[in-house]
Amino acid sequence: MANILITGASSGIGAELAKILVGRGDRVFLNGRSEVKLQALGLNAPIHAADLTVHGAAEELVAAAVELLGGVDVAIHCAGVGLIKSAAETTDTEFTQVMNINARATFLFAREVCKSMALAKRGLFITIPGILGKAPMRNAAAYVASKYAVTGMIKCFAQEYQRSGVRFSLFHLGGVDTPFWDKIQMAVQRDKMIPVATAAGLVLQAIDAPPHLVLSEVVMQPDSHQLV
Repeated sequence: MANILITGASSGIGAELAKILVGRGDRVFLNGRSEVKLQALGLNAPIHAADLTVHGAAEELVAAAVELLGGVDVAIHCAGVGLIKSAAETTDTEFTQVMNINARATFLFAREVCKSMALAKRGLFITIPGILGKAPMRNAAAYVASKYAVTGMIKCFAQEYQRSGVRFSLFHLGGVDTPFWDKIQMAVQRDKMIPVATAAGLVLQAIDAPPHLVLSEVVMQPDSHQLV
C-alpha cells in the first residue's frame, strides 16, 4: 500500500490510474482543475481542486497531500493540455498557454513534491510527456516544445536527486485513446490507439517495481504511426 498523489486525475490516464489504485487499496490523493469532475469519479479518495499554474498552488497541493497522507511515496503527474496547430497559425497567447500548463506547471509541481520525497529519502516521480516529448511532429510545434521541455527537465531532476532515494519515470506514449482527442481537430483512428487501460498498466509496472529499480523511460506507440 502506497501514498500516491495524482495530478490531472479527472480524466484520461490519470482517472484510469485513480480508479485502479483506489480499488486495490492504495491511499490516493487526487488533483485536477475541476472539483466537479473529480467528484464525478465517485472514488473514495480525498480531492484537491487546483490549477497548478497559479502562484503557490503546487506548494499548497503537496503540503495538503503530505499532511493528509503522512507523506507522498509516488507522484503521478498527468495534468496537461494539447494543441495541434501549424506553427504559422499558432498565436503568442496559445504558445504561452501551452508552455505554462505543460512545462511550467510540471516544473513547479516536480520541484515541490521532489523536495518532500527527498526529505523522506524515498519516492517515485512519474510523468507522461508522450511520444511528442521525444519526437517532432508537423503541426505541433508549440505542443512539442512543451513536451520536450518536460523530458529534458525531468532528466535534470533525476541527476540532481541522485542518491536521494527519489526515482523518476518518463512515459513516451503515442496516441492513447483518451478524451484528449475529443477537442483535437485532426483525423485519427482511435480504434488503433493505445487503450487507456494498457497505458495505465505500464505506469503500474513502474509503481510496483522493487525500490532499488526504476523504469526510467518507456516508449509505446501504435505501429500504424511510429514517430521514432
